[in-house]
Amino acid sequence: MDYKERLQAVAEVIQSSDELAAYLEEETPELYKTLQEAYEPLVAEIYQEVADDHPLQILELEKVLLNPFFEGLFLPRILGYSVLRGEINEEIKYSRPQEHFKEVLVAIANSTNFDVIKQRIGQTVQLGFSLSSDIWIASLLDRIENKKVKAFLQSMKLDRFRDTQERHNFYLRYKKQFAHYNFLTCVFPQSVGELKVEFESLKNFLWSRLNFKSKHENYIKEIHELVSKKEFYKESEFLELLAIVANFINLGDKENQYLASAINEVRTINPQFANQYFAFLKKSYKEGTKFGLKADSKFYELLDKSKNDDLVKFYKLLETIHTKGFVHEDAIDAVNAFYAQYEGMSINNECLRLAILQQFGNVVENLTEPEYLSFFEISKTFATYMNIFDNSAFNQDVEGMSMKYIQKLLAFYQDKRSREYQDVKRFVSTSFTEYEFMTEKEVVDLFKIKRKKKGE
Repeated sequence: MDYKERLQAVAEVIQSSDELAAYLEEETPELYKTLQEAYEPLVAEIYQEVADDHPLQILELEKVLLNPFFEGLFLPRILGYSVLRGEINEEIKYSRPQEHFKEVLVAIANSTNFDVIKQRIGQTVQLGFSLSSDIWIASLLDRIENKKVKAFLQSMKLDRFRDTQERHNFYLRYKKQFAHYNFLTCVFPQSVGELKVEFESLKNFLWSRLNFKSKHENYIKEIHELVSKKEFYKESEFLELLAIVANFINLGDKENQYLASAINEVRTINPQFANQYFAFLKKSYKEGTKFGLKADSKFYELLDKSKNDDLVKFYKLLETIHTKGFVHEDAIDAVNAFYAQYEGMSINNECLRLAILQQFGNVVENLTEPEYLSFFEISKTFATYMNIFDNSAFNQDVEGMSMKYIQKLLAFYQDKRSREYQDVKRFVSTSFTEYEFMTEKEVVDLFKIKRKKKGE
């Protein structure tokens, strides 16, 4: 049974339910809440299945739920989704009008249950209005005939959100509430013009699916068509989408061939491809995207190795690091040889530093307190890489993750006479001053015994 048939069955159950009959009799918020608690979970379950398995059908599903037979159930949530899907520009305003937000809000405004639904939409409308233009809001309000409803919506337009910073803070706070919901959808572009317009939402959609570890099978055909459009090959937006797919999305054998052809053809026709790709890597690493063996091997597999450009050299080095391990002498020698070929501040070398840093982080974050001797040992490798790179930003990042682990140890080993505490103190006193993470005075302050105040 498809989702439309299942939703129709839910609508029929709602309409014939005792809960609805009781609510229509007295129309109290408490009875509407009872209706909500009984039937919203059924709608939510269907919605989640579609969002997980058929995300390109989400808008169509939401339009079905605007039908009055659903009595406004789940509409506050959909309204929130519609507000958050819009692309935000630097002024913290929508880049383009959000017609679906308007459609959902008008359906709520026209609902016979508006008085109870409005109690759950205030914050959402305030945010949606603060991100929209005055002209857009005026156009929406023109469509509302009920004076009480119109007055409520007008009251949701708050002057304090005219301030960009206020708006930005509100947007971030609101967005956090939806962090665990999978609700993004997208349009796959058919022309260069559409690519420019739809790029941000498509990119966010793909990253969101990856973060939720969602399936991609339902839009492999659309990805295949996107990758095959040669008119996109010179566009920077296409390159970024290509990079996301090539690193993280598993396609079939046929689609992989097209993907490899696209990557290698773009490499040939676009002399800036390597630099643009390294820019993608740098940005992604800095945003916390995890690459590692699987993604690196996947991308390297697609590259035509006969063209020994900077990308092939970089990925060949990563293969050595993954195969031998970054602590192995061969990996360290290979890093040193690669690094010496380029300027220290080149983007190639910056991406290498970020890749190594991510591997350090993966190890240190997963070390337990009793494994502190392993940390002492691996810190020697940190020092080796710091010498190779001679880069203050890299050193600061290594210092940050090292200090975080040391603080974790000090919180765990609180007995200052214990062997473990003394081991940590000895290590920090010698190594952290040698690495210039801390001065001798800072080390003394870190391990200083705090005297108890009288009465404690």
